[in-house]
Amino acid sequence: MALFLSTVLNKMDSKCRVSVPSNFRNSLKNQSFKGVVAFPSYNDNSIDACGIERMEKISNSLDSENDYSRDEFDLISLYFGEAEQLPFDKEGRIILPKKLINHAQIENNVLFVGLGPTFKMWNPNHYENKKKSMIKKAISNNINPRLKPIPKGM
Repeated sequence: MALFLSTVLNKMDSKCRVSVPSNFRNSLKNQSFKGVVAFPSYNDNSIDACGIERMEKISNSLDSENDYSRDEFDLISLYFGEAEQLPFDKEGRIILPKKLINHAQIENNVLFVGLGPTFKMWNPNHYENKKKSMIKKAISNNINPRLKPIPKGM
């Protein structure tokens, strides 16, 4: 399974092409589809993205017994309907569709933010506002997530 770490800012050109960070591309190199799957986030003005294997795994879980509520199932179905397969060109770029650009209100720069098994693409200003808000909330609520598993001896 792909693992996406780090935050990288890349410029989008006039043809809506943007280079996917090399460490993100390396995480996807062994997958059957050479590119990313992207769809609008329903939590904020950003673009959610992942590798094809993650989408296949979610699809397989829909076919088997699962614990999805009806609302969760409907939302997952919406993700599949809105998803775009964006292949890499020979330089490692993808072409962002206008509907995703408009949803995320991306202008010239795309901020790639790793989220472990997935990543997001943001307008950098929107991400900075979200980040500040999340940090402020964490401080005021004394939130300090415990990341599992914790290595022995820590």
